[in-house]
Amino acid sequence: MKRLTALFRVIVAIGLVLNLNDGFAKIWRVNNNGGVTADFTTLQAAHNGAASGDTVHLEGSPDSYGGLTCSKKLVIIGPGYYLGENPNTQAVALPAYVGSINFNVGSEGSVIMGCDFNGSAVSILCNDIVIKRNKFSQRNGATIDYYIGQINIYYQSNNSGISVNNVIISQNFGCEINNTSRAATGVLISNNYIGYNGHGGDGTTGTAANMHGNTVAIFQNNIFRRGRVIAYNSNFTNNIMLFGTFEGSGNLTANNIGAGTQFGNANGNQQNVDMSTVFLGAGSGISSDGAWKLKAGSPGIGAGFGSTAGNVIDCGMYGGAFPYVLSGMPPIPSVYFFENQPVGSNADPIDVNIKVKSNN
Repeated sequence: MKRLTALFRVIVAIGLVLNLNDGFAKIWRVNNNGGVTADFTTLQAAHNGAASGDTVHLEGSPDSYGGLTCSKKLVIIGPGYYLGENPNTQAVALPAYVGSINFNVGSEGSVIMGCDFNGSAVSILCNDIVIKRNKFSQRNGATIDYYIGQINIYYQSNNSGISVNNVIISQNFGCEINNTSRAATGVLISNNYIGYNGHGGDGTTGTAANMHGNTVAIFQNNIFRRGRVIAYNSNFTNNIMLFGTFEGSGNLTANNIGAGTQFGNANGNQQNVDMSTVFLGAGSGISSDGAWKLKAGSPGIGAGFGSTAGNVIDCGMYGGAFPYVLSGMPPIPSVYFFENQPVGSNADPIDVNIKVKSNN
């Protein structure tokens, strides 16, 4: 435990250095591990004690930090997920589990990243929210997405007659996206692994993504694993759909790949593609999210909209302008190696070795 405590202090020191340029915003530590002293032990308590514009760091733990009703502008950062499956992620290979979160009016401009919802949901009830680099799925046995958490786009929390605007959902793993109660504007959904619960099998008729008839959204470089995708007057480019259906009307589709005839074969779309030729797939040394990289010779390589010899654009969640990041690593430095001498003295001080890397 002393080793973990020392490591958490190193992580916080790095975070404080990063925050020196902001004379007002504050970084708050949230840690519920025994023997570790932090500012808070739950996400809701951190929110209640923070001011708008502050950053909340959730540190790795086997226990959940609970849910949140958010009414302040916060940046919420966890350490990522699948940390033990991918190399050089975090020295403490524990995610930050969170429960269901509501972003209410007052939390405009908030960002949440690097967290593990483990089947829980996010509800967006205000403008200007960014949901990125989080895991929503929950494993059961060999099925990595037996349960899938939802990202729900609703309406203003203080007035159900007002739509929400400007929502970015990007680089998330194992999420279902719903926007059926009221039309939204400015919705970007890119580089996600999207699907319906795996416990229903690949033939499920559950909805992986369901958009309001008056919502105009951009779906770009996603993987649709299973379930129905329903949208209207929206833009679909560079996506890959395995099992499931594509429904709606007025959509613009280009350079998508389907295992069936979901997107047809016009406008650069490919249909009836053998998915065993597309992805790297599971195997020794391949992580749960790394399995969805394109394999050598994949028909998705260079098949994205606007791809040229000098600017190759791939289909799928690892392609495009905002490629998926393994383990959902947040774009801040991480300590991925920590080693300290267990005992020391005045003659032989304790040696500490750390390795730190930046993340895009």
